[in-house]
Amino acid sequence: MSAIRIKWKWIPAVMNVIGLGIAFCVFLVLMSQVWWDFTYDRFKGGKDVYIVEYLREFDGKYAPMILRPTIQKILDSSVDIEAACDYFEMRNDEIGFIQIKNGNGEYEPARGLSHARTETSVLDVFNISLLRGRREDFSLKGDALISESAARRYFPDRDPMGETFIFEWGKECRIVGVYKDRKENETMISGILIHEGEEDLDLPNSSPHVCYVKLAHGADGKAVKENLKNLDAGYGHKNFRLSKLHSYWFMRGDDIFARKTGGNKTLCLILLSIALLFIAIATFNYVNFAMAAIPFSIKDINTRKVYGASRGSLVTGQLLQALGIVGTAFLIGVLAMHTLSGTSWAAFLSGNIDPGKNIPTLLIGGAIALVTSSISGLIPALYSTSFQPALVLKGFSPMGAKGGGLRTATLTVQYVLSFIFIISALCLQRQTAFMIRNDAMGFDHDYVLKMSSHGYTDVKDVEERLRNIPGVVDVTRGDSPMEAGTSSMSEIRDNDNIVQYSFRSVPPEYPGFFKLTLLDGRLPLPGENNVVLVNESFLEALPSYGIGKTLWTGTGESALIIGILKDFHARPFRHDYSPLALFVADKWNFASFMIRVRPDADVKGVLEEARKYYSEMKNLDEEEIETCFLDRDIEKLYEGERRQTALIGLSSILSMLIALVGILGLVWFDTRFMRREIALRKVNGATSGEILSMINRKYIIIVGVSFVIAAPLAYAICGRWMSQFAFRTDIPAWIFLVSLFAVLALTLGVVTLQSSHAASANPSDSLKNE
Repeated sequence: MSAIRIKWKWIPAVMNVIGLGIAFCVFLVLMSQVWWDFTYDRFKGGKDVYIVEYLREFDGKYAPMILRPTIQKILDSSVDIEAACDYFEMRNDEIGFIQIKNGNGEYEPARGLSHARTETSVLDVFNISLLRGRREDFSLKGDALISESAARRYFPDRDPMGETFIFEWGKECRIVGVYKDRKENETMISGILIHEGEEDLDLPNSSPHVCYVKLAHGADGKAVKENLKNLDAGYGHKNFRLSKLHSYWFMRGDDIFARKTGGNKTLCLILLSIALLFIAIATFNYVNFAMAAIPFSIKDINTRKVYGASRGSLVTGQLLQALGIVGTAFLIGVLAMHTLSGTSWAAFLSGNIDPGKNIPTLLIGGAIALVTSSISGLIPALYSTSFQPALVLKGFSPMGAKGGGLRTATLTVQYVLSFIFIISALCLQRQTAFMIRNDAMGFDHDYVLKMSSHGYTDVKDVEERLRNIPGVVDVTRGDSPMEAGTSSMSEIRDNDNIVQYSFRSVPPEYPGFFKLTLLDGRLPLPGENNVVLVNESFLEALPSYGIGKTLWTGTGESALIIGILKDFHARPFRHDYSPLALFVADKWNFASFMIRVRPDADVKGVLEEARKYYSEMKNLDEEEIETCFLDRDIEKLYEGERRQTALIGLSSILSMLIALVGILGLVWFDTRFMRREIALRKVNGATSGEILSMINRKYIIIVGVSFVIAAPLAYAICGRWMSQFAFRTDIPAWIFLVSLFAVLALTLGVVTLQSSHAASANPSDSLKNE
């Protein structure tokens, strides 16, 4: 009997540890993302820092890329603007635009080094602390500041001060200072800051940068915003907007120039809600298990009372037991978080989820663990010690199976959450797959390899060598059509109609390579120069600019419009089609090749040959050449959506695990309470199959009710999420049916396995024990 008691006593504890461990893992992982987002750009003085944007006339959206002459006008627009700086970064540069001397004194690419082109005032705007060097030394073009971590990484055995490196413009730069590392969730990078110099501040064709301003402490922000709103700085820059730096993290979405995504406040709130719901459900499970176990432990508790134990000591003992269980579960959650940080799942979060780098999240989780253990331990402890010992020892058994209603309600909530997560994950995955599907893009990217490096070189003479590689179908120079969203902008004034459009340079074979659809006119001929293809949206915005009209190429030459292309996706699916012009010439140089291979080709062999030719042509080491399948490159544009899908998918898996823990506990307790009923049914001729059907029926009803509640909620959530895309897929009925049958099958399997012992037990044993 003692062995039996020990056995059932530890079943609830084990189930609670498993359920709470999963819940704490989910909480810590999701909270690390929430903390990352809500503390983004929260540095000393950061509340006074703003980003400046101007209103683009062609699409009515704000853009952060400002010409350098305009930045000076912004600074002069208000005395309350304390400092302004231009800033253009490249994070984790894998190409190696910066070349640093190695131990032998030879320059070699510093891959993975973040860097930014900027000016002296960046020190004031971002409150940068110099550990070595002086502010006045960072003043000339080519002066550079290096972060402490980058200094340790790239100059491990020598002093970085005074060291030189070569930047992309070919100029030798010199390190004049070391600055304190920034947090990972900041706009300001930890890497190298390179001074751009002052000589091109008045050039109207200078490269556009992001402009940040810092207002004087206590300044009237509304007045500054009003001044900027009314400022016309020329070059099409007007209708300026100021946005707080931290707030902009949640506003910017996909940054078409810096190619990085921002935070999603709605998603953060959803993740926070999911994290708290997981803790709440696991806590409910604990309380349910503890309350259901009271009939089996009530005699032991009251026997202790008879022998002199106080109620306080009995409550304290149960609280300590709860603390031990919850504490163990919390440690399991931390260990699981650490394990996940070293897996591919971590890539779907913006920040590092290693526990050592998430101390605030661990402290919050620890506090919640204390609250959880107090609640989950105190409620059953107070209830189980509230009865008179004499009454209990005479045979009174509290609760019995009456607590099943609360356990069933909790399980229903778990199922509702599981259905919502599963359906949402399937919908998100369907939309993401739709966005990279070949027939949805408007151009053919199947079996296309992208090969690129830094710098532009005459590469036309290598095309034939690449075409002759076995397995190669076609070759073109230039980038992916999806890169058009980051191309240059221009505008056309047609009487009172002003239209801004994207334009880019492509070789003559480019439209045919990607199988762009020609609606009117013709495609360029081999070797043809100074002609242009425009898309449908261009013609709709400027109907007078049809075939035979000319456009300015940006190099002082005119280009003849020879064809109209069917709209294709030059930007992510979040955006609608917009005016686009492809300037065609055979004389321009490109940094990238696109190579289409046969489906059955030896891709590894093709890449080896192509990299060999490319490295010989550009005099580069082969490791300096980036290669990937084009569809993988396109997937990067939807990194945010992929992260959301992964997080929701992981949540669906873990929510089902917690639901299964609840099922195991519920079935275990139900079958113990139903032992007499099961025995009597078997005595009266019921088979084991009929007993299992009776027990399963209850859970089929729970799953069905949960699905009816969850389906419309999931549909509304998915519809809201997909509304952010200008182009989206449908939400088919099969997604709901798949989730229903999957959950139902899993549930019936678990219930049948758990209850099979009770259904096959000898009825005489059960009746004798009763």
